[in-house]
Amino acid sequence: MSYEVGSRYPKSGEKVLIVQKKDYESGKLTEGVVKDVLTSKKFHPRGHKVRLTNGIIGRVQRFADDPREEEQVKPEINQSFENEKFLPSEDDLV
Repeated sequence: MSYEVGSRYPKSGEKVLIVQKKDYESGKLTEGVVKDVLTSKKFHPRGHKVRLTNGIIGRVQRFADDPREEEQVKPEINQSFENEKFLPSEDDLV
């Protein structure tokens, strides 16, 4: 049974993978050891907020001791159109 985000209350000293606020969009995870648990609720749908021993704050997405069958990958944005400007065509101006 895999860990469901927010279902397991973290404890000080546990190794976890968190997502920092600046990384919400990309989903990049940061690994560390829990120093303080900042969420008081026993369940939190977005993950418990914790402070790691290195001072980084984020929401727990996984526990390091939780075996994952397969990491779900977010689809990447097609970068080929990133710098192109899209102007309306004559058909769009009708």
